[in-house]
Amino acid sequence: MMIKKNIIQLFILCFLFVGCDKFLDKEPQNKVSIDEIFSDLAGAKAALTGVYVAMWETENGPKMIYPEAVGGNVKPLYITLQKYLDVYTFTTAADTSSMAAVYEETYEMLNNLNNIIKRVPELTDGLQTERNDILAQAYGLRALMHLNLVQLFAQPYSYTADASHLGIVLATEPILIADAQRKRATVAEVYTQIASDLKQSADLFTERKAVFTGSNSIYMSSSAIKALQARVSMLKGEWADAYDYSEAVIASNYSLYSSSEYVASWTSAASKETIFEIAVVSPFAGTSLGNYYTNETANTTYQFAPSNDLLEIFQEGDIRASGGAFKYPTYGTAATSVKLIRLSEMYLIRAEAAAELGRSEQALADLNVIRKRANPESENWTNSDKTALIDEILDERRRELCLEGFWFFDLMRRGISLVRSDCEGNNCNINYPSDKFVLPIPLQSVTSNSNMEQNPGY
Repeated sequence: MMIKKNIIQLFILCFLFVGCDKFLDKEPQNKVSIDEIFSDLAGAKAALTGVYVAMWETENGPKMIYPEAVGGNVKPLYITLQKYLDVYTFTTAADTSSMAAVYEETYEMLNNLNNIIKRVPELTDGLQTERNDILAQAYGLRALMHLNLVQLFAQPYSYTADASHLGIVLATEPILIADAQRKRATVAEVYTQIASDLKQSADLFTERKAVFTGSNSIYMSSSAIKALQARVSMLKGEWADAYDYSEAVIASNYSLYSSSEYVASWTSAASKETIFEIAVVSPFAGTSLGNYYTNETANTTYQFAPSNDLLEIFQEGDIRASGGAFKYPTYGTAATSVKLIRLSEMYLIRAEAAAELGRSEQALADLNVIRKRANPESENWTNSDKTALIDEILDERRRELCLEGFWFFDLMRRGISLVRSDCEGNNCNINYPSDKFVLPIPLQSVTSNSNMEQNPGY
C-alpha cells in the first residue's frame, strides 16, 4: 500500500511540475507504474484528479487570454511585458509560439484521459456506477480537450462546405512512442469524435454514483455535457440542436445572479450560475488570469487592459462597463476559479439559435434577460429583423462573455473580418478568411511526425 500511495502522489505531482508525458505515455519503462496506478478505483480517481489539476495550467492563462487578445477585447500596455505579444500581433512562428505549451499540455492530458478510458472498465473493485462516473467525466473532458485544440489550431467548421479541411490529430487511445506518427483528421472528423464522446459521457451519467465530494461545478457533469453539446452545435451551425441543448440546461438547477450580485460573484467559486469551472490548485501562489488583468503595483505580470473597442459597446449603467476586467480581480494566492461554462452563455446560445430558426420572440426574450440583468434600467431590444437581431446577440455575447475566451472564435464561426481600432503594431485588421486566424502547429510536433502537415502560412 505504501508503494501504491507513493505512486499516486508522484502521479499528481507530475501534473504540477514535470509534465505527464514523462510518466504515463512511455513504454516499457513506466508500464509497471501505470498498471499499479490503475489497479483499483482509488488509483483511477487519482488519475482523474490529476487531469483537473493539469487543466488549471492551460485554462488559467493562455487558453483564455488568446481569444481576447487577438479578437481585440484587450490590448497590451507595457512594452517590457510582452508575453503573448506574438499572438496579439499575429507574428507567431512555429518554433517560438507562446501558445505551443497549450498544444503540448493538452495532448498530455488527452493521453492521460485515454489511459483512464482504457483501464477503468478493467477494474473489479468499487461499484459499477462509480466506474461509470469516472468514465463519464473522462469522455466529457476528452471532448473538451479536442474542442479546444480544433478551435485553436484549425479553421472554423464552416471554412469549407463539408468541413473537410485540416483539423487536428485525434487522440482516442494512448499514443506510444512507437505509434506516434499520426495524420491530422479533418475538422468534420474531429467534430464527429467530439459528438461521440459527449454522447458516451451523457449515457454514462444517467447511471452513476459520484466519486468526488464537493461542488458539482468543479467536475464534469451531465449539465456540463449538455452545455458543451449546445456550444458544439452552435459552432457547427446546427441551430435546432443548439436550441434544444441550451434549453435543457436553462431548465435545470441553475439560476442567474441578480444585477446587484453579479460583480461580486467573480470573487467566489462554485457560484449558482456556473455550470463548469476549474478550481484553484491548492496550495497556489503562481500566475493566474488576474495577474494579466489586475492593475496593482504589486502585480508585476499585469499586461493587458480592456480595449476601447470593447469599452465603447457598453451602455451607461451597465455593470459590466469596466470591460470585464473585474471578472478576475485577484491574483496569486487570492486567485479564483476559472469559469468555463456559465448559464448566461446558454441563454445567448438559445437566443442566437432561436433567431436563426425564425423564433424571434424567444430570441428577444433571451437577449433581454441578459441585457436587463446587466442594466435593469435599460430598454428592451425590440428589433426582430433577423440580421439586426443576430448582430445584437453577437454584441451581447461580446459584452457578457468578454475575458472568457469566446470572442475571436465567434468572429471565425461567423466569417467576420477582424477590425481592431484601438490597436498599435502589426496586423490590427485582418480580412476573413486568413491563414493567420489559426495558430501554427508547434515545430517540434511537425519535425517529429512525418505525417504531420503544418498549417498554411507557417
